[in-house]
Amino acid sequence: IAICHELSGKKEEALEFFTSFTDNHPFNKWAWFNLGISFSRLSLHEKALDAYDYAITIDPTFSSAYFNKGNAYAILSRFQEAIAVYRETFSYEDPDPSTYYYIGECYENLEDYSNAISNYNRAVKLDPNLADAWISIGIVLEKQNRLTEGIHYVKKALELQPENPDFWYVFAEIQEKLGFKEEALGAYQKVIELN
Repeated sequence: IAICHELSGKKEEALEFFTSFTDNHPFNKWAWFNLGISFSRLSLHEKALDAYDYAITIDPTFSSAYFNKGNAYAILSRFQEAIAVYRETFSYEDPDPSTYYYIGECYENLEDYSNAISNYNRAVKLDPNLADAWISIGIVLEKQNRLTEGIHYVKKALELQPENPDFWYVFAEIQEKLGFKEEALGAYQKVIELN
């Protein structure tokens, strides 16, 4: 039912359905979980947090509810809380590269670049094809003015997603900062072609 609502784009109807469903089935963790998703899709993240909490109360090992709760905290820029909740998922399932990636993103937003890079590295160790983690390492290194080191990670991201205009833009910016004007110009041209 959640997928049908999502595919049809009926966000308000999904919220109404899952609100009614939780009223009639208050101990159904999936109903609360999907209610949380419905709130999130309507940018009602505080209410989503409450719904995920109900799902977790019903099943304290419900790792997907912890993950989505972490996402809601991150969207609300409550990064320390997001990190703690993302880490909680590791108590109930094997570490996931996406979770490490999102933890890294929270640390990056907190400007704790050492922990950001550490978590992005954990993500690519688990999934070497996670291009977003590779580009993020490059971006964090750029923020630290470690351009020569960062370009390696940006190139790796481009190997994985050569049609991603955002990656080409980051590549162009770093090349420009390094003084490689022709390479930067070519990369900016690639951004225009792709986007």
